[in-house]
Amino acid sequence: MKSILVIHPYFGRFPKMFPFWLESCKLNKTVDFLIVTNQEIQSDSDNIIIKKSSLTQVKSELEAICGMNIWLEKPYKLCDFRPLFGKLFSEYTQKYDFWGYCDCDLVFGDIRHFLTEAVLNNHDYILGWGHFHVQRTIDSKFDEVWRTARGLWRNIGWKDVFASGQNEWFDELPYGVAGRYYGLYPDRCWMGYTDNHAIFESPALSQLPFQSLFNDYTLWKSWSCYQDHLNRLPFLKRNEGGDLHHIIYQKEGIHLFTIGINQENRIEKREILYAHFYKRNLDIRISNKSIFIIRPNAIVDCTHLSKYILMYYAHHPSIYWENILYRINRKLGILKKKYLK
Repeated sequence: MKSILVIHPYFGRFPKMFPFWLESCKLNKTVDFLIVTNQEIQSDSDNIIIKKSSLTQVKSELEAICGMNIWLEKPYKLCDFRPLFGKLFSEYTQKYDFWGYCDCDLVFGDIRHFLTEAVLNNHDYILGWGHFHVQRTIDSKFDEVWRTARGLWRNIGWKDVFASGQNEWFDELPYGVAGRYYGLYPDRCWMGYTDNHAIFESPALSQLPFQSLFNDYTLWKSWSCYQDHLNRLPFLKRNEGGDLHHIIYQKEGIHLFTIGINQENRIEKREILYAHFYKRNLDIRISNKSIFIIRPNAIVDCTHLSKYILMYYAHHPSIYWENILYRINRKLGILKKKYLK
């Protein structure tokens, strides 16, 4: 079995859903996770490795690798340096066949169910949106790739990206290192799109109910990050049909499922690699971290799902009420700044 190390540096207070992310990592016992942090964290799981560090120390080590001064004053900027994690943490990555990185505002399903030996044997660069990615450790092509990649917002190279005070999305699609790797070596990439759908879910924050950007045809058709790059990134093409609507996510031990209403108006359950939530505010209402339901604004206990209960969870009244309160408070804040200076 090919060995995999997933790296997650995090500096500052962990988000609310961090324990659920961590438990989903622990359940994937044949994948190791390296958490680099300045926070106090304990784990008795053999596949969780904790490395104490600081943003200042990481910056110094990255500058030694790059041979230049870099801008790394905020932790989120680390995303632009992800292509260098293999070198930055080489004392760990050199022991593995594959290394990668991920966000922690997600919940994993069964990683090996999707990253099979066939996928790992036949590809060097796997998944490209930045939520979760792995790549072959010994890869002579990779220096050429990241050194000739560009940022998303501007057509700038790695030196300008690393000196920039903003996040340039250098690591991920549709441009970045992921886009460059695919452009140079498409046959060595596997981006996780199959059977007209992505193997992962990434529900858009702009939608109150869960609607994943690729797996919902209406969103796919309207999102420029797909439509503007279909010729260059043909794996992003899809046809209409086969989507699930009124969806929630259900965690059952190591497994994670999308549950929704299909075209035949029936409940359907599909296993997925992960669900990524873009820092969505989820109210934690349970303590069990391995068996639960995620609805659009909360993590709750599992229950038998009839069509009525599924619709109720997918469109829970509190979702809309909380949004109304948010808009009112936001408007009041704007008025306060304008008239009560």
